[in-house]
This record gives sequence, C-alpha cells and structure tokens, in this order.
Amino acid sequence: MPYSVETLIAWMKVIFLTALIVLASREFLFEPVSVHGHSMMPTFEEDDKVILTKISGIENFDLIVFQASDDKNLIKRVIGLPGDRVEMRGDQLYLNGEAVEEPYLEENREWAKQHGFPFLTADFGEYLVPTGCYFVLGDNRLNSVDSRTIGFIMEDAVIGEAKLRISPFKHFGLLK
Repeated sequence: MPYSVETLIAWMKVIFLTALIVLASREFLFEPVSVHGHSMMPTFEEDDKVILTKISGIENFDLIVFQASDDKNLIKRVIGLPGDRVEMRGDQLYLNGEAVEEPYLEENREWAKQHGFPFLTADFGEYLVPTGCYFVLGDNRLNSVDSRTIGFIMEDAVIGEAKLRISPFKHFGLLK
C-alpha cells in the first residue's frame, strides 16, 4: 500500500524539524570536540572526546575550548576572569593576592620533581586580566601554549565550556 501525499508531507515535516533541532542545539547549546595535544595531560589525553556547553557562565578553573589565533581550537583551564590579578611565585598560584591550591596538578608536579624540574610552573609577575578577557593555563605547565605565551583570551573566542567527557569510555563522566 503506497503512502499518501499527506503522510509523506507529515514525515518530511518531522525529519525537517528534527534536523533543525539538532543543528540549533549544536550551534547554540552543545558541541562535541576532540582534544589534541598534550598541554592538558593528565586531565585530558590525545583524542579524548568532550561535550561543550555554550550557555554556561565561565568561572575560575573551568575548562574551556577557544579559537586560537592560528585557527586551532585549544582547551585550557581558566585561571583569571576579567578584573582578576594572577601571579605565580615559587610554584604557587596567587589569585587576587590569595594563594590558591591546584589539586589537578599533583601528578604533573610529581613527574616534574622526578625528572629534575624544581618547579612545574615558572614564576611570572602579576597579570591584571582586562575586561572581556580570560587568563588560561594548561595543566601540563611544562608543555603548554597558554596565556603565558599567547596572552589573554578574548571572551568572544570561547567556543564553550567542557562539561562532559564521552570518550574514552573508561573516563566517561562530568568534568571538574
């Protein structure tokens, strides 16, 4: 029994609406991305897959993906928000004059000490994060292109905040 024209039109509407919802969600709400490089190890490894949310507000220590000047997308940790003062002394991060713990760096600090590096992060003087910008650092501080070299990240360069790792499956879950 062939389908009627009305049935075909109804199915075409359903397919079109579904495609529209998927495309709108990807453009304005969520986006899957792959991690490339070693600058965030061990937090992220090469080819990890994460889901970004494009509607959350960015806070200190959030993980963001942004468009770098060479048209590559980078994933880093937001250290400083607009108006924050960021400084590193003696491998200790200071945010607005207060020492801040960075538990996500423990594995990298241990590796650095075992390999003869006295500090994971070299000292840098105080940066005042301008309006409309972020100061970001990679978790693998000995091997990261971040705000120490490329400067502040403009808010409009941010694609989204990494919220969920979907691959590899053994690391599936919400990101901290």
